[in-house]
This record gives sequence, C-alpha cells and structure tokens, in this order.
Amino acid sequence: MEIALASKRKLGFVTGAVKRDKDDPNKADMWDTANNMVISWIMGSVSPTIAKSILFINSARDIWTQLERRFLVNNAARKYMLNKAAYDTLQNGRPVSEYFTDMKAIWEELESLSDLPPITHMTPDINGFVKALEKNKKEQHLFQFLVGLDDDYGNLRS
Repeated sequence: MEIALASKRKLGFVTGAVKRDKDDPNKADMWDTANNMVISWIMGSVSPTIAKSILFINSARDIWTQLERRFLVNNAARKYMLNKAAYDTLQNGRPVSEYFTDMKAIWEELESLSDLPPITHMTPDINGFVKALEKNKKEQHLFQFLVGLDDDYGNLRS
C-alpha cells in the first residue's frame, strides 16, 4: 500500500497534480526533495544528449512536458515508417510462417503506438463500433499480408 501511494505521488510530480505548498515551508521543502528525486530519475533514464537539453529545468513536470512534446513527433514518424514497412515487406521466397511473423511484429508495434482512448463504459453501440473497428483492422492486415506474398500464391490472392 505504501509503495502504491509513493508511486502515485511520484506520478503527481510528473503530471503536475502535486503542487508546491507556498504557505508551509516544511511541505515546500518536502516537495523540493521529492521533485529533485524525480528529476534525478528522469535524468538517469535519458541519453546524455537529451539530459543536456533538460539539465536546467527545475520542475519534473516541465521536464516531462518538454520530453513528451519532443517525442510525440517521433511517434508519428515511427507510425509512418511502420505503415510503410507493412506494405513494403515481401515474402521473397521465405517460408510463409517467417513472412507472417515479420508482418505480425510490425502490426503489434503499430498497435502499441495506438493513442485511442480507453473505453470506460460499454454500450451496445460502442460494442458494435469496436467489433467493426476490429474487423476493419483484420481486413487491413489481410490485404497487407496478401500484397507481400510471392507470385506463387497469386491464385490465393484473387
């Protein structure tokens, strides 16, 4: 329980939910200590090049916001590259199982980059929409897979 509360507090520094108390010097001091600890964890988790660019930011929240802004663009670039790879990947004489494994890895990474919001309340309409979305995704995967198959499988494609 204590660990869960401590984790929530640390997340609060990153999200800005935990504010520095300006009226109580003891609480302000505790906030400064915790903020500096979170900053040191972030600094220890990034490359030296990135660390240089956030070295003089004094708030864990501000560091996190800057990193989020910077790398959000890279997610878009990565999504583009993965989508391109999904259509550029070819069987090239390899076993179908090997080709499928490569395609599946691309699809799973794309799925992990998805920024769709979580569904918190299911209704029949939402359930129908989710099923249609899933069917659409499977159809898209099938088309991408068929595009890359060798010509030996031409009759299967049609």
